[in-house]
Amino acid sequence: MAMRLHAAGLFILTALVTPLATGTAIAADAQSVSTDPDANATVKAPLEMIHVLFHNPVDMKTARMIVTDKNGKPVDVGPAMQMGTDGKLLMAMPKTPLPADTYHVTWQVRGTNGSPLQGQFTFTAK
Repeated sequence: MAMRLHAAGLFILTALVTPLATGTAIAADAQSVSTDPDANATVKAPLEMIHVLFHNPVDMKTARMIVTDKNGKPVDVGPAMQMGTDGKLLMAMPKTPLPADTYHVTWQVRGTNGSPLQGQFTFTAK
């Protein structure tokens, strides 16, 4: 019995850690997410916008997006904002376009049912 509980615990831990390692989302309501730039992508610098696209509408009033450079220094992207009217596209616009560097993005928002959604991804601008 103890062995089965240990195996179940490892499965749950793997299910929680794997999305963070791959740049995808963890969500209480199984929300699917895509990003622009894509996780681990290399894009042309300077970059003017960062997007997170949700499969279902989210509560944009709760949206937060934090961007840091490869050294962990915060990048001023202002407040995360809704783009469009369907409640599915979150956008951050850096105060100045992002120059060549590697960036890490962490985002969080709540689903319309109040469940927390969060994720992170990294990309490189060249």
